[in-house]
Amino acid sequence: MSGKYAKHQDASRVPKGSINRVVHFATLAEKARWIDAGASLDSLRTGVQQFAGRFLAMRDPEARTRAIHRWVRDHIHYEHDFRVSQNTRGEELADTETILRRGYDDCDGKARAMVAIIRAAEMLRPLGVQARTRNIFTRHPIAFVHVQVDVRWPRSELSERAQPGGWLLAELILKGAEIGDDPDTIARGPNGERLLA
Repeated sequence: MSGKYAKHQDASRVPKGSINRVVHFATLAEKARWIDAGASLDSLRTGVQQFAGRFLAMRDPEARTRAIHRWVRDHIHYEHDFRVSQNTRGEELADTETILRRGYDDCDGKARAMVAIIRAAEMLRPLGVQARTRNIFTRHPIAFVHVQVDVRWPRSELSERAQPGGWLLAELILKGAEIGDDPDTIARGPNGERLLA
């Protein structure tokens, strides 16, 4: 496979060794590709496209992207993946429709949902917005990766916070985080703890 979607070849297939909704990845890069490909598949689903419809009246690409970001940040409650919190290998990964229905997920799910909603909105009423998962590969007590989102829209490269190519970071698990914010500069609690959304 070549072209725009070449990196997703076979990425959305369930990896070997997975049981039910508990998925095991051989590498963190495989997990990253799987989440992004899952968002693409989710964006084709009727329920996700219907949900994205609530943002279609917005004609400004930045405003629509920020509205989707804030909705996912504030309405999908952050919950640690239970298996990871128990030092158990594997993760439970849900599709975007499930995440929207139950109203919670971890960073993977919040990122997948935001990317899927943006892609669905772009299919229905294109404004030139792009979104992709952004993975921070960090080894934790067990294989752990924090997932954020990168977004860009026409002229986003003019933002002082833009990365090369006009991409802007969208952190979803920190309370009050806005697109382009550096997560390390976001206000913390009285004891220096991160305030989760």
